[in-house]
Amino acid sequence: MHVLFLSVGAVRRRAVVAESAQVVADGGTATVVVDRMAPWSRETFAAGVRVVELAALQRRMPAQRIEQAVLFKAPRKILRTVGRGPLRGVSKRAERAYQTRFADRAHRAFLRLRGDTRAKLIARVGAQPRADVLVVTDPVAMPYAARLIGGSAAPAIPRVCFSYDYAGLTPEGQYRPDPDFVQGDNQ
Repeated sequence: MHVLFLSVGAVRRRAVVAESAQVVADGGTATVVVDRMAPWSRETFAAGVRVVELAALQRRMPAQRIEQAVLFKAPRKILRTVGRGPLRGVSKRAERAYQTRFADRAHRAFLRLRGDTRAKLIARVGAQPRADVLVVTDPVAMPYAARLIGGSAAPAIPRVCFSYDYAGLTPEGQYRPDPDFVQGDNQ
């Protein structure tokens, strides 16, 4: 059994670490998809848990690398080389003006043209190996989970839940006897 944790917003870090360790203890495999590793720096995942950083995958995409080189890295290097010595202040002001007036605007335009590549990357991560359970751990990950489920051409759509405890796979490890039980439901 493969469990895919979407934790793009890094809201429930301790719960994700504990639940991914529980998946490994139950004999399954766990993949945790995070946006950036910085918020997770204090967390230690169990052995056997695969952690995928979306920002690193995005940086490796060819279009992103070319855009960063042309819009940001090359002009910054030129301005810093020219701006040594007495021209340092002028160079720094020119660099800030270039970045705010041109580079940032061009980057946002390219983002609109390209679309959000994170959904494609999450679909690629979720396909290898195919997830049996999809745990959506925070509100930021909800749209990505919807795209992942909606774009699935496979006959078996993974079970979707907010916590591994509600997946309904191991009754002895569940907090609720009924996996469809809604917390706070007073009926």
